[in-house]
Amino acid sequence: MSNVNKKIALLWAMPALMVIAGLGFWLATQVTVKTHQSSSNELAVQQSKLINKKSKVGTVLDSKQPNVSAASNLLDKLFTLDWTIASQKEFDVKAKQMTPYVTQDVVKNSLDFKADPDKMITQTGVVMTYDHMDFLPTSARATEVKGKVIVFVKSHLKDSADATTRFVYNVSYNPKTNLVTQLDRIGTYQLQSDSSVL
Repeated sequence: MSNVNKKIALLWAMPALMVIAGLGFWLATQVTVKTHQSSSNELAVQQSKLINKKSKVGTVLDSKQPNVSAASNLLDKLFTLDWTIASQKEFDVKAKQMTPYVTQDVVKNSLDFKADPDKMITQTGVVMTYDHMDFLPTSARATEVKGKVIVFVKSHLKDSADATTRFVYNVSYNPKTNLVTQLDRIGTYQLQSDSSVL
């Protein structure tokens, strides 16, 4: 076969090879998409089971530990006000909105009631949204419920994707006054990306 014939054969073979490569890429993409859909469906099923389980636990908690349940409900309201911040103006008024749920000692000492003289929300443009919390009671008596709370907050800058930060608190609640008596933010909690705990 002459060089010219080889070149012509090669020119005709190139589109066929490109089509075959394209089909291979498309098939690989389809397998990946199906795997992702299967994983997403499995995750949705697991999440649904977890929500149902959590709701059953909540019902048992209400009947067996009403003070723990009351503490959890009040803390949920408090953290919704504390960590749903779309603007500097909202940040500046949140302490006033949170005050009816806590003692004056908490207002005086908790980091969550401190002013923001540097106007960090305006400077950074960050938007924060309270997602949920996990309340882990360590003791429950008629006069006081103590525990730790992990607060899940989603935040993003302008059009960027959400990031989740987990804030850890030591908390106390007085069932008689229906007020939070301790709200100490002790840091953030890091999860590994492969964690299946939460």
